[in-house]
Amino acid sequence: DMSFDDLQFATWIVSSRSFQIQMSGSDDSSGAPGAVDDKGRAIAKPHKSIRVLLPYLDMANHDSDNANAELHLIDPEKDDAWFAIRATRPIAAGKEITLSYGSGIDSSVELLLKYGFVPSENRIDAIMLERSIEGSIETLDGWKTTLEEDLEAVKTAEGSMKSILQLRIKLKQAY
Repeated sequence: DMSFDDLQFATWIVSSRSFQIQMSGSDDSSGAPGAVDDKGRAIAKPHKSIRVLLPYLDMANHDSDNANAELHLIDPEKDDAWFAIRATRPIAAGKEITLSYGSGIDSSVELLLKYGFVPSENRIDAIMLERSIEGSIETLDGWKTTLEEDLEAVKTAEGSMKSILQLRIKLKQAY
């Protein structure tokens, strides 16, 4: 028997290691980021996407703004379709290969929910913190910790927890 909590955790683990592949009506099914305006706001999102598990690919690091490679779906109409990492520009020998996880216009909150990590910097967060934007956080009611408690906790936090606390602090300071 598996408890609901165990099932929920297992689902999150699988989801956080899967990749979203954009399946548009055009020939471009590469999973490249969506279009944004000069302020970084989304102009359009793909019409359809799927999530797939690709062993070892989740070892590639994320870079929203300066990824040097993209996930590319080869022969998407065939049953034996396959994936490749394609360089978007020349990559020097020994340089890290980075992908933009998600759509390229995901906030740190969305990246945490979808992939289980919080990037150290994310230009989309500034948009999310604008109070006049649809979908932005409207209130801090319901948070279980105060800003002061988070500021104290971040001093001793490590790894992912430190990143999560830093994001929470940014959100609370914006309000």
